[in-house]
Amino acid sequence: MPNPAAAVSHPMEPAHRPAAPMRHRPEIDGLRAFAILPILLLHCGITPLRGGFAGVDIFFVISGYLITGIIQREIAQGSFSLLTFYRRRIVRILPALMAMLAIVAVVSCFVLFPVDLRDFGRSLAATAAFGSNIYFGATADYFTTAADLKPLVHTWSLAVEEQFYVLYPLLLLALRGLDRRRLIAVLIALSALSFAIGGYQAVTAPSLAYFLLPSRVWQLMLGGLVALGAYPRLTITWLRTAVCWLGLGAILVSTVVIKPTWAFPVPLALLPAGGAALLIAYAPQTVVAAILSWRPFRLIGLISYSLYLWHRPIIAFYLRGRSVELDWHDALVLLPACFLAAWLSYRLVERPALRRWRAGTGWRPHILALAGIAGFVAAGLLIAGNAERIRSLPPAVEKVASYIDYDQTPAGKAQYDADHCFALPYAAPYDFSCLDPAPGAGNVLLVGDSHAGQLAQALRQAIAPLHLMQATSAGCRPLPVTQRAGECRDMTLAALRHTDFSRVQAVVLGGRWFAEDVPALVDVVHELRRHGARKVIVLGPMVEYHGVVPDLLARAMLAHDLDRMERLRVADRPLLDRRMRGAMIQAGARYVSYFPLECPQGRCRLFTPEGAPLHIDYSHLTPEAAVPVAREIAREVNSGVNGEGNVSGR
Repeated sequence: MPNPAAAVSHPMEPAHRPAAPMRHRPEIDGLRAFAILPILLLHCGITPLRGGFAGVDIFFVISGYLITGIIQREIAQGSFSLLTFYRRRIVRILPALMAMLAIVAVVSCFVLFPVDLRDFGRSLAATAAFGSNIYFGATADYFTTAADLKPLVHTWSLAVEEQFYVLYPLLLLALRGLDRRRLIAVLIALSALSFAIGGYQAVTAPSLAYFLLPSRVWQLMLGGLVALGAYPRLTITWLRTAVCWLGLGAILVSTVVIKPTWAFPVPLALLPAGGAALLIAYAPQTVVAAILSWRPFRLIGLISYSLYLWHRPIIAFYLRGRSVELDWHDALVLLPACFLAAWLSYRLVERPALRRWRAGTGWRPHILALAGIAGFVAAGLLIAGNAERIRSLPPAVEKVASYIDYDQTPAGKAQYDADHCFALPYAAPYDFSCLDPAPGAGNVLLVGDSHAGQLAQALRQAIAPLHLMQATSAGCRPLPVTQRAGECRDMTLAALRHTDFSRVQAVVLGGRWFAEDVPALVDVVHELRRHGARKVIVLGPMVEYHGVVPDLLARAMLAHDLDRMERLRVADRPLLDRRMRGAMIQAGARYVSYFPLECPQGRCRLFTPEGAPLHIDYSHLTPEAAVPVAREIAREVNSGVNGEGNVSGR
């Protein structure tokens, strides 16, 4: 097996010296299998692989290695042509991508509701224009259940590579006069800059860090540095083998250890990316190379691109009307479907396109590519602008479906007082003036996460003329001992420990509670009473569903099967409600339960009197559904002080 640096110059030789061609390395095909399988298994419901998304980072390193080797070899031989380079990228990427886009666009027009169809149309246009990473970076969180329902969310990584392919050859051409050592130094400096950008964005704007090119360049260039031979030479076989086992171990560990909530891609993507770089550098002539070259791994690697293209649309369509919490039963259905679609794409699109178009000269592939790009951009914008005409729904169903993504609308943001008294991570900071009391004692303090914030608008109206002091932030339960760092902790401590409770008539605590929160919440109630809080009202856990309620409910209405909503309801919430009720009353708090309000006599309502759904997603209330809850809280606020043991909603 050839040295991976065979296509570059000796450290002291000029970069233009002719170099030997790179040979096919079957272990890299196998490495692609180790990249795609964790992604595929995680998304299909094998949840122990919680870090499976890191497989994308392996693909980035492989791409950087191969592209750098190709460009540098041809520059050294004096045969590099941008026209030829882009032709190869076009033929390799676009035929299978555009086949997938065409089929998914047709299916989406029949399956998606208008709200989702508008989003799909925009994402289709962005994908065709190589900008889907920018679109999803601005509109989506890759790790939410809502993202699982977006058929094209995975194309962000293709956009990153496509943007890199446009810019990187120009960079190497501009640096072609440098010898190898100086070229390596420049690439290391650019990688360090990219790594620093990724580290900064991982703290300040995680979605941008995940999706955008600047924080990903270092991974692609890591592969490029391997292609340039920028690593220590190891001549001892057992030592190279040990390093390869270390690299493979880093990849495997990353797929089961890394959590979506951790800082990514900097620094944790170093595990899979570094592991891939070690394998590419040192695997030749080792037992690890033999393992990676095992035929099943190589075959999966050969269809890995089509597997990646097709798995997300198949899963997104499968999830419509179902629980978003997939398990191995779902995987038994999804995995064969993904492999079948990938095999058909590989045999019917990828291979024929490569045979016909990869070799040769001329502008025809470029012209066809530009025409295809323009056509899909136009189609996406047409779909987005005509979503209601393409997928018309009965009025009652349309009303329910219109609440999909309601929290992103101006009315949805007003419900929470978003970006003001309800802080979103990495958006506008929390405004601490929201904790300023009105003169006198006519104030109510609302503290908690989005399950508290959703009531702000309705509660402000329900308690009038009392004044609402609001300390709410996404994911920020009113439990100082379990807070995420930063502004959440500062806001919660300011509300719970530094408020002048002589000016507050009642403190209302709300959150997405878990069983382990109950002891800490009891301590908070005791602490508030010690600090002089006259009345503490705790809101119980909400009714929750395994999916986006407006989508689930609208599909159940179309199928005339509303009973399916019973099967999709989270079962443990009523049990937690009963446990919290007793614990909070014993601690001296008032308790407001959602369940008697939403599920009288154990039968949960699905609609408001106006025909709207009760929830905008898996749990959060629509504005109409928040009103009766706010009124119940207002009754508790205005009831006699120290009426301990009172339970609302019975």
